[in-house]
Amino acid sequence: MTSLASEELTAIFTATLSADKVVRNQAESTLTDLSADPNFVPHLIKFSCHDLHNAGVAAQNAQHAAAIRVRNVLSNSNWNDNQYFTEEVKVAVRECIVPLQCSSHVPDAVRRQLLAATQDIISYDYPDRWPTLMLQPMTILQGCINILSSGGDSPSTPLYTTAVTQLRAVLGVFLACCKHHDNPINVDAEAVDGFADVAVPLFTPLVELLGRLWTQETFGQSQGSDACTFEISPQHTVLSECLHIVFKCLYTLTSSRWPRFLCKIPEMERFCRICVVQPLGAVHDTLLPLYRQRMSIGIDDIDGREGELFAETNESPVWRFLKWLMKLSLQLVQDLMFPKRCETRVRNAAKYFCSHILPCIVQQSFQLVRWHATPRHVTSKAYIIGLEIITAAVEHRATYSDIVAPNTEELLTQLLFPRFAFSLADEELWSANPVEYVRRQADPAGDLYSARIVSANLMLALTASTHSFSDTTTMAHFMQFILQQLSTYSSGAACGDAAATRVVDASLFAIFQFAGVLDVAEFGSDKIEWLLMEYVVPATTYPAGVLRARGVLVLSAYSRKVKWSSPQAYQRVVGAVLPLLQDADVPVRIQACTVLAPLICHPSALEVVTPCIAEVIQHYFTAMRVMDNESVVRTLRKTIAYYRGTLSQWALELVDMLVQCFEGLYGRTASTEHADAVLDSLDAEAGKKRSKAFSLSEGDVTDTIMAADEVLDTLITVVRSLPQEQGTSTVVDPASNLLLRIQHRIAPILYSVLAQESGSSFGFMDAALMLLTTTLSKSTSISPGTWTLLLCLHRLISLGSADYFSQMLPPLDNFVCVAPQLFLSTPMSELCEVPTFAAGFAHLTPAQVVSVMCDAVLSGGSDLRLCELAAVPKIYDSLLQNLWAVKRKEECASRVSVANGLAQYVTQTAVRVLGDEMCRKKPRSAFVVLFVNSIFSAILADTELTVSSLHSAGALTPLIENYIGLVRRKEVSNMLRSYDRRLFVLAVTSLTEIALTLDSQLSACVGELLCGIFQSSVLMDYSVAESTMIMQEVEKRKSGEIDEDEWSDGFDDDDDDSALVCGEDEEDDDESDVSEEGYGDSDNSSNDGSPLQKDEHLKSLLMAAAAARGDAVGDDGEDDDDAHLFDEGDFVSPIDVCNPWMLLLDAVNHIVSSDQAPNPLFQTMKNSAVQQQLLRIHKVSDMMVELMALREASTRKG
Repeated sequence: MTSLASEELTAIFTATLSADKVVRNQAESTLTDLSADPNFVPHLIKFSCHDLHNAGVAAQNAQHAAAIRVRNVLSNSNWNDNQYFTEEVKVAVRECIVPLQCSSHVPDAVRRQLLAATQDIISYDYPDRWPTLMLQPMTILQGCINILSSGGDSPSTPLYTTAVTQLRAVLGVFLACCKHHDNPINVDAEAVDGFADVAVPLFTPLVELLGRLWTQETFGQSQGSDACTFEISPQHTVLSECLHIVFKCLYTLTSSRWPRFLCKIPEMERFCRICVVQPLGAVHDTLLPLYRQRMSIGIDDIDGREGELFAETNESPVWRFLKWLMKLSLQLVQDLMFPKRCETRVRNAAKYFCSHILPCIVQQSFQLVRWHATPRHVTSKAYIIGLEIITAAVEHRATYSDIVAPNTEELLTQLLFPRFAFSLADEELWSANPVEYVRRQADPAGDLYSARIVSANLMLALTASTHSFSDTTTMAHFMQFILQQLSTYSSGAACGDAAATRVVDASLFAIFQFAGVLDVAEFGSDKIEWLLMEYVVPATTYPAGVLRARGVLVLSAYSRKVKWSSPQAYQRVVGAVLPLLQDADVPVRIQACTVLAPLICHPSALEVVTPCIAEVIQHYFTAMRVMDNESVVRTLRKTIAYYRGTLSQWALELVDMLVQCFEGLYGRTASTEHADAVLDSLDAEAGKKRSKAFSLSEGDVTDTIMAADEVLDTLITVVRSLPQEQGTSTVVDPASNLLLRIQHRIAPILYSVLAQESGSSFGFMDAALMLLTTTLSKSTSISPGTWTLLLCLHRLISLGSADYFSQMLPPLDNFVCVAPQLFLSTPMSELCEVPTFAAGFAHLTPAQVVSVMCDAVLSGGSDLRLCELAAVPKIYDSLLQNLWAVKRKEECASRVSVANGLAQYVTQTAVRVLGDEMCRKKPRSAFVVLFVNSIFSAILADTELTVSSLHSAGALTPLIENYIGLVRRKEVSNMLRSYDRRLFVLAVTSLTEIALTLDSQLSACVGELLCGIFQSSVLMDYSVAESTMIMQEVEKRKSGEIDEDEWSDGFDDDDDDSALVCGEDEEDDDESDVSEEGYGDSDNSSNDGSPLQKDEHLKSLLMAAAAARGDAVGDDGEDDDDAHLFDEGDFVSPIDVCNPWMLLLDAVNHIVSSDQAPNPLFQTMKNSAVQQQLLRIHKVSDMMVELMALREASTRKG
């Protein structure tokens, strides 16, 4: 194996690169056979580093392929976990991989592959299994230093060239070691400090040596008159690459924590002098003058615009070195500028830095920024970082006063202001990608190295600083300068002059940046209005499209910040902007569409916009057809929300267009050509591996997803704009019912989201559930297609989407509230066409389907949090209370007989859950109350059966007694909702109503239970709490503080749809079997009709309540999970429309007036203390009557 000749390996790897598939496969097969011997790996390393540069391009390509194979093998996984690699092989690899890749003849492409493999081996073995790692590169490094520092060889000799090349290679290994230590999770602080103690003293003299050689080489070329090029000489380029890597190492060493070695003043002084001050000085004294001379000779200024040389500087090794020099300087400034904020061991070094080094860095940054402005604008990453250094220095009192403040005027007017103008890069983007151009005007994401953005940040730091030492007149002076520029150049821009256009564009950009801070300089609203009317509004008609786009952006930014002098003034602004929706330039139309909402959603704009609102909406849709842009759709949504009164007449047409738009977006999102890009864009780790350059293809996919989600939100807004349908009917003419027709249109897109896994993957699930909730909340009937969505929700739970059960509570509750009879008694097969995936549930009613979903959630057991289980009793309450409401209507009671087993099923489930081991070990009061509420709801829905079952198990009285004890705890009482109190009162009412209708034994038990309830203070406590709440709401309603309108008057970026959520809270899991009756597992039922007769779980329930009561001693509050279980607005309940206190009084009066009442109960009712409670209840009942009347009046008014 090891004797395999280089020629043979060259032939094999050359064959792997062949275009002939057969040849390629044969070569791969040969390599697979050779790889069976692990010793083949070190042999490949040696082959890839063998000197074959005279053998031709094919041989070098073969070596590159071999290096790639080495990297793939070594990087595939930790070789210590792979039996393929023997200890002998690992030793051989560790001994050869560093020295060989540092050989001067090894091509860069091969070296990069081997260096990547070395980085992985370091992570596997260093330092425990590879303690000698540092000896190898240090030996090579010392040899290189000896040659370079001897002075006997000129830069052109082979020995010198070999030494520099080897130095560059070995520095790559050092950088890999530095990266290994820049990991606080895997490497402890002591090890990092120990490595820095060795590395920093090693790199500091190396920087001094390389800096001297680099400066000499720069001086040697300074007499040339070459045209502008950033390459000075091959030797200078290699030296720049070495310095680039060294500074990258230093940056890495100091990034996580300031090294212990540099906390001492002498070491700090030497480090800063050699690694910061001297390089910055050398660049300023030698390199920048040479570049300025060459640019003056070789390149003419192209219209004064920046950006032409950014690509050149970005690719130049010299500028990469300058970038990392400036990055290290910026890191020093950010970490050490405020010694009091540093850790204790660093403070003395930080004080020295602030006194001696910081002024030098800021001064050199100023010089660098000035160089980039003359003789022409040049942009580099070093320049960007120089601006960031100055921006940071503004925060430092001494540096600001001594250096920044004296140069502020120059900075703002000469160095920064010209950078605000339209650039060549903007011009390219304007034509090639208008959507991206518009996005970058307000959101610089993906445009990190933009001279304009960084200059704007510095401008704001200088003009809007709130520090006591800052010059407060800077803003006023700069605004005066901007006004002078506008006054001077606006006429030229109006005639299309290019230079004037650039100045006006820069002025408008600065004004846009000041949108949030002009009030700091007391630049009053009247002045801002004058500025907008005098200069910005006219710009919307200028010949240059960039000014029209910038103008509408500025007007939108200020539209809600200015107190306009008159509606007519604002209408002039709107009138100037509306024509831009039809502008000839695509970016202008897009810009207008994305920012129009703040302008036209204003009271003063109604007169101008309302007559043409249909045309405005049509322009939005036109823009949406040609691009996938979230901002345009958001503007459409906000416009619909504001003009809902006018647009609601076209609701069906709007829904049709939005549905078509979503179908197109969703189709493009889910298409096969986008699938891989979508998964990558949603995967954080994959994102880290992608190129740092902005990817338009991936950006397009993300834009499509965001736009589709915004379309769903817009559909929600359209539905919200519709009036609430009145009444409830089971038979409705679809042709005459608007909401039913809307349901018919949106059901297919909701099905596409809810019935497919990709709906969740793309992030559409939340919006889809909200749209379903909103549509149902407005409706009085349900279409067949919408009923199908209920089966989709069940499928999601059965497939494991447990985290969505809490979001499903609102639509599930709306299903049962809109059509309670159908929901409780009609099989799914009669309501809709049952999809294939739900064929087994065709015979079940919707209530039974939901019960199966609840069973699936509860089957999660200890794997679920309490908040995830809490959604189950809330949906139980909704089912049972709607059953109770239907039964109260005599004509409907017989239609829901199929649901008679629901109360028994819920009671069994509640007791089983409360008796679960998890609940017994760590009871939670709110959790217990929620499931006891479900038992109270069961008492409402089927009083006699529920009471009989509980009594036969001996559980009825202990249940109520322990509940009363639980809710009398102060912390629990404070958590209770009005809903919890009213539900208990209704349960007591139901018990009172049947007290005289039961058999003697059960009647006596119920009578004893009622005596205990009335003799306790729970009803008094509840009545006091309710009266306080009612009084507050009555006062607010009478004073007009409560607004029934669900639409916010504000203009936020995102509308608050929470008012539509009829429910909220937690989640779910697996699916359980359906019993014969369709209400879950019936194993707890006994043949004698007493389902709880042998149930031991009830004792656990009582123990849980007692334990929760006992835990209150010495405990200040509930667990964090428990505190989130209650929510006053979980769902709209049928009990909200009745007066429970009046019903209770009626039931009590019936008992008192009956001669059949058990004597103890009768005597209790006559007790003076109970009479006082009843008087209090009577008062609360009267207050409730007044409140319900006010609510009804508000509803009718709305």
